[in-house]
Amino acid sequence: MDKEDILFLRNMLLDRRSGILERVQKLAVAWQELEERTTELEEEAQKASISRPYDQLDVTGKQEIEQIDLALTKMTLGDYGICESCGDDISPRRLQAIPWTRLCVDCARDYEKKHRSLPLTTEAIGPAKIPDEFQGLGEQQVVNAIIERLQSDERIDTDELKVAIRKGVVYLDGTVPGEVEHEIIVQILTDGMGFSAVVDRIDVNDLILEQEGYEDGAPDGTGIGNHLFYDDDDMHGDRYESRSGKPRSNYGLAEPDLRAD
Repeated sequence: MDKEDILFLRNMLLDRRSGILERVQKLAVAWQELEERTTELEEEAQKASISRPYDQLDVTGKQEIEQIDLALTKMTLGDYGICESCGDDISPRRLQAIPWTRLCVDCARDYEKKHRSLPLTTEAIGPAKIPDEFQGLGEQQVVNAIIERLQSDERIDTDELKVAIRKGVVYLDGTVPGEVEHEIIVQILTDGMGFSAVVDRIDVNDLILEQEGYEDGAPDGTGIGNHLFYDDDDMHGDRYESRSGKPRSNYGLAEPDLRAD
């Protein structure tokens, strides 16, 4: 998979993530407004109609964001698009349909048939080992060291960059002016500072893809926003192991899409 393909899929993942957060925030605001008003019977009905989808989206949104963050981490480390079961490349068509997928189509069929489960996304991301030079430091001290290192590189504009670290995993948010700066930041963290897990959610202002066939949607001409992520005919819910070892639903996330091959 070439660089343009990765950038296109990364942009899809970031757009999807932003859309989930925006919907959750809108529902939360609507719920708060109802809470602040005088309770009436019709308002109680409104609360019920809003609280149900809000509760559901709160769970499903978090699950999908975890899937997206894992995919972004794999992009950072160069492992994206590799099946977690067999180690083969996942087909571009499958990645275009489900950019957060963790299994190739054959392994997805096998997992679904045998009711096998992938590790939780949170377990797949971390915790991660802190590089030796930062051992013994608190998380904020490590963050300060990262920011200081990035600011020392004159090629990078860090004014809009946000850095956090939890359990050894570095989380990058915010905006940088260009893709070159974005690549430098990732390289410094992984190759220069030795971090093994980086969730890269940086928005790149000049991320304009001119890849043929991607301007208005997928290469086959289908629009991105219509049915790419949630097509009931093409998506099947995955199953994951809970921490107790019992399988639990992936809340409709589209891992084992058996026709996206």
